[in-house]
Amino acid sequence: MKYILAVLVGLCSGFVVGGAYAAFISLLRIVPRLVQLTKTHRAVKLYQNAYALGVIIFSIINFTDISFNFSNILVIIFGLIMGTFTGMFSSALAEVLNVIPVMSKKLKIKDEASYLVYALVFGKVAGSLYFWLIFVNGG
Repeated sequence: MKYILAVLVGLCSGFVVGGAYAAFISLLRIVPRLVQLTKTHRAVKLYQNAYALGVIIFSIINFTDISFNFSNILVIIFGLIMGTFTGMFSSALAEVLNVIPVMSKKLKIKDEASYLVYALVFGKVAGSLYFWLIFVNGG
């Protein structure tokens, strides 16, 4: 009985956290913004399914003892993909919170605000590459 209760509490907790995360992603409007920027309106379902499948697969990997032995080239590719996602996610969050307009106004660089977005994206990509290539593989 104790194990059944633990499973139920775990599932309910997962549903609550997953629902909050999905609401947060919906609030940021990442998928519609990505579709708008890339002009790929026909691929909306593909984006949504890829996002959901990625969350499911990486949740399973995170909670199991599955490990992979990838070459450095594959680690670089995965790092670029994860960094791109993280960069887009943080850029969307910054856009929703109006961080970029406020920061460009404070720094007096209104005409160069797009450079702030690029700095966020490339910084996140560089951070992911560092994490996967040096911290994980080297440590």
